[in-house]
Amino acid sequence: SDVYKRQTNKTASATAAKADAGTMITTNSQFIIPQNIFAAGDIISIYNNSASDIQISQGTGVTLRLVGGTTTGNRTLAQRGLATVTCVGSNEFVSSGGGLT
Repeated sequence: SDVYKRQTNKTASATAAKADAGTMITTNSQFIIPQNIFAAGDIISIYNNSASDIQISQGTGVTLRLVGGTTTGNRTLAQRGLATVTCVGSNEFVSSGGGLT
């Protein structure tokens, strides 16, 4: 199957599910990365299809890092921004992308 060619549209605040690994999520709302769902190597792309910033949130027990530094915590994805969230270890993720702070 072509799991890396899937897209899911979410129009309300949503929590990532295991089935979201390998997909592109288009959303206009908060997207939460939960604990104990993903394994190292799982990747989710998130496209903000709105005209406002959205938040990519680290769930309880999750460390979400901004690539290339020590900054952790929730991330802001600017309007029409594209981010990739990669699981790098048990409940540890690195985020990167255009419009991501």
